[in-house]
Amino acid sequence: METLDWAAVVAYVLFAVGVGLWYARRASSDVDEFFLSGRTLPWWISGTSMIATSFASDTPLVVSAWVRDYGIWKNWLWWCYAVSGMFMVFLFARYWRAGRIMTKAELVELRYPGRGARGLRGALGFLHAAIINPWILCWVMLAASKIIGGLFQVDKWLGLAIACTLAMSYSLLAGFWGVVITDLVQFVMAMVGAIALAVIAWQAVGGADAIQTAVDDGVIARDVVSMVPELGSNGITSAFAAFLVYLGVAWWAVKNSDGGAIAVQRIAASRSERQGMLASLWFHVGHYALRPWAWIAVGLASLLVLPTLELKAPAAGTVQSVNGATVTMTTDAGETVTLRSDQTQPDWEPIVFVEPQQVVKANEIVARTDSESAYVIMMKRYLPVGLLGLVVASLLAAFMSTVDTHVNLASSYFVNDLYRRFLKPEATDRHYVNVARVVSLVVLFAGALVAWISDSIGDLFLFFVAFLGGVGPVYVMRWFWWRVQASTEIVAMTTSAATAIAVQVWGGDISWSLGPLSPGGVITAEGRLCLVALISLVASLVAVWVARRPDPAALVTFYRRVRPLGAWGPVKKLAPDVVALGDITTVCIGAVCGLALCWGGMLAIGYWILGTNTAALVCGVISVAGGFGTAWAMGRLAPPDDAVAT
Repeated sequence: METLDWAAVVAYVLFAVGVGLWYARRASSDVDEFFLSGRTLPWWISGTSMIATSFASDTPLVVSAWVRDYGIWKNWLWWCYAVSGMFMVFLFARYWRAGRIMTKAELVELRYPGRGARGLRGALGFLHAAIINPWILCWVMLAASKIIGGLFQVDKWLGLAIACTLAMSYSLLAGFWGVVITDLVQFVMAMVGAIALAVIAWQAVGGADAIQTAVDDGVIARDVVSMVPELGSNGITSAFAAFLVYLGVAWWAVKNSDGGAIAVQRIAASRSERQGMLASLWFHVGHYALRPWAWIAVGLASLLVLPTLELKAPAAGTVQSVNGATVTMTTDAGETVTLRSDQTQPDWEPIVFVEPQQVVKANEIVARTDSESAYVIMMKRYLPVGLLGLVVASLLAAFMSTVDTHVNLASSYFVNDLYRRFLKPEATDRHYVNVARVVSLVVLFAGALVAWISDSIGDLFLFFVAFLGGVGPVYVMRWFWWRVQASTEIVAMTTSAATAIAVQVWGGDISWSLGPLSPGGVITAEGRLCLVALISLVASLVAVWVARRPDPAALVTFYRRVRPLGAWGPVKKLAPDVVALGDITTVCIGAVCGLALCWGGMLAIGYWILGTNTAALVCGVISVAGGFGTAWAMGRLAPPDDAVAT
C-alpha cells in the first residue's frame, strides 16, 4: 500500500463519515426516517443498495474459493435464487410494499389474527435481531479479518475493530439514509475494482488459452471450468446431485423464497409499489448478470499461480512438532516423517490444522492452503499502485455497507417488533431511535464474538442456508392460501432449525445412505438442505391439517390491503369489491423472461470470457429476448407511480 493507495481508502472514509453527519438530523426525526428513509426512495437508489449490500467483503473470497475447490458450477448455489427472485420482482415486491410494513416480522400480525401471531412476531423479531443478523455479520467480519491480515502489517482483529468503528460512525448518525447513500458509491467502486483486478490477472496468466491448456494437461480438473458438473460414467456424482438440489430444491425451500429481509426493507422504503418492483428487477439484473464473472475469473486465474497445496499423514501416528508450514510426525511404526510442500511460496503456504502431540489417522489432511485467501494474494501480486488502493477501498466499503445494513436491520427488528410492540409502545420517536443506536452496538459486538471463534466463511454460509431451509414453502403459501396460520409458520421454523442442528451434529457418520448426497457416509450440505426441507414441509402440512380453520373475517384487513392472488374464497366473499393484484399468467411469463434475461446475460459473459463464442452468442440472444418479455410483463403488472402506497 503506497501513498496513492492510502489516499483512495481515506477518501472513502471521509465521504462515509460526511454522509453520516449530513443526514444525522433527518434520520433522528422519526423511526420511519431512521429505518426506511421516510419511504421516499426511487428505484435506482433502493435497487442499487440491494446490489451493494449483497456484495460484502466476504463475497469475492467465497466465490473465488468455490471456483478453486469445486468449479464454476458451484455458483449455482446462489445463482439458483434468481428463480424465486423473479417471482419477487413480479409478485411479492408489490405485496410487500402494499402491506406497508417495516419488517418481515411485522407482516405476521397483519396476516394472522390472535395471540399466536403476537408470539410469532416477537419470536421473529428476536431471531432476526439476536441470531440471524449477528450470524451474517460473523462471516463478513471473518472475511474482513482475512483481507486485513493479508494486506496490512497490523493485527487483523485490531484492523477489524477500526473498520467496524468507521462503519458505525455514520450508521449510528444517519440510519438508513447513511446506508443507502454510501451504497451508491460502494457499488461503483466495487464494480470498477473487481473488473480491473479480473482483467489484469486474467491477462497476466494468459487468459482463456492458458486455462484450456491447464485443463488439457490435467493441471486443472475439467469440472472446474464447466457451467454444469459432469454426470459421471457410473451414475450421478455428488457434484451433479448438488447441482440438481440447487435448481430443484434450494430456491423454494429457504427462508428468502418470498423475499429476503434486506430486499423487503428496501422495497418498503421505496416511494411506491412500482418503484419497489423496478428496484427488485434492477437488483436481480445487476446481481446475477453483471457481477459474478469478475470474481470467477480471478478464482480461475489464481489456480495457475497459486496451486492448492495439501499435506497428508502417510500413516497413523502422532504429531511431534509444527514449524511454520512444516509438520514433523512419528508414525505408529516408529518412523519419523517430515511433511512439507515443495511448492510453498512466501505469500502462499499451507495452513497447519494440527498441534504437537495430536494423534492423526492415515491420509488425514494436516495442512492445506486457504482458498478463501487466494483473492487477496492476487490483489497484492497484480494490482498496480492506485488500483490496489481502489480495490482495498471497495472491499472496505463493501464491508462497511454490510455491517451498517445488518446492524440497522437487526435494530429495526428489535425496536419495531419487540421493544415498541411489547415493552414500551407509547414512547417518542426520538426515544426509539436512541434505543436503535444502542442495539446496533450490541449486535455488532455479538457478530464479532462469533467471528472470533470461527475460521471458514463457506462453512458458516452453508450451515446458515440449511438452518431455516424448510420454511420457504410456508412463506409462499401464506400469500396464496387463507388456511395457513401462525401455528403453521411456528411448526415450520422449529422443525427446520431442529432438523438442521441435528443433521449438523449427527450427520457426519450415518448408517443409511442419501446416495450421492452422502459420499462416504457423510451428509453433504446439499443433503442436509433436502432433509431439512422435506421434514419441515411435511410437518407444516400436518400442522395445517390438524389446526382449526381461521376465522375469514379476521383476514379481511390483510386481504384488502395486499389484494393477493390464490385460494381466498371465504375471505373474498366478505370483500367482494377487492380486485387481486396482477394475474398469475403474466406473473409466470415475467418470471420466465426475467430468468432468461439474467441467466442468459450471465452465461453469455462467462462463455465469452472462456473463449466459447458460439455459446456466448446463443446465450446473448436468449438474454435480449428475455429482456423484451420482461419489459412487456412489467408494463402489464407495475401500477403507475401516482398509485402511491403510503
